[in-house]
Amino acid sequence: MANINSGILRIGGSSNSDAEDFTAVTKFTFHELAAATGNFAPESLLGEGKYGRTFRGCLKSSGQVVAVRQVNEQSISNVYRYLDQSMSSTIHLHSLLHHPNIVDMIGYCVDGDQIFFVYNFMPLGSLKDHLHDLPPNKKPLDWNTRMKIAAGAAKGLKYLHKKSDPQVIHGNIKPSNILLSEGYQPKLSDFLGFKERIPESDESNHARIFSSQCYRHAPEFYMKFKLTQQSDIYSFGLVLLELISGRMAQIRPSLIEWAKRKLVGDREFTTVADPLLKGHYPEQGLYQALSLAAEVKTQYGMGLMG
Repeated sequence: MANINSGILRIGGSSNSDAEDFTAVTKFTFHELAAATGNFAPESLLGEGKYGRTFRGCLKSSGQVVAVRQVNEQSISNVYRYLDQSMSSTIHLHSLLHHPNIVDMIGYCVDGDQIFFVYNFMPLGSLKDHLHDLPPNKKPLDWNTRMKIAAGAAKGLKYLHKKSDPQVIHGNIKPSNILLSEGYQPKLSDFLGFKERIPESDESNHARIFSSQCYRHAPEFYMKFKLTQQSDIYSFGLVLLELISGRMAQIRPSLIEWAKRKLVGDREFTTVADPLLKGHYPEQGLYQALSLAAEVKTQYGMGLMG
């Protein structure tokens, strides 16, 4: 099997379960975060997902602009309930992760059944904003920027898989979870922080929890309910295809099936390129990126090319 963790770069401490003992991050009060976000005002809302809402805020104590993620503990408790992993140990795990391509968590707050994560604010939003939710008057990402984002995301993923301690499975790789700082520097965010595989049985209802994202998970997930490092790499391969094609993974036919139809026989591989690029890309670079995406999928018997 090819070494994808090293191949994806070609394109471009033990945990402490006591949340009160965290020293790497700040424990904020609810009132501090309410003041920072204008009492979580609608105009401060950056986005809303399955597990919570994210607000833009400004810390009164320092003037630092931050992103405040509000999570209802009950909404994600099932994710952790069947793992040997508490929410507090997960907060601690996040606080230990430091890499240029990982969003830094600078603090947290626990208030009743709500948990708040405080992160550095990413001024350019998410990859999804620039790839799939692009306003009509906004210039699309050029080829070099797309490959820069792909390479940076790959480096962040390699850090989680190979260099963090303990090693971490992201479990949620998709364009909306790749945030962009100045200069389109990508940073992985909103990961579930698994330290081990989801149990093979479906006793924990993980299939239902992740069913809306099943098109982004590797085949073994919905066959054996496992999230592994290879699952992350499979999801990264989808993101790479999205960067190449500009097409959303969840549109029918599936992105993989769509690409396979485009590449059937001897059809020109450039037909897969995003029309918004208007042909402004190096054909060799396109071929190499497409070959890498194909390499990821071929490991699952889902080859795109040849």
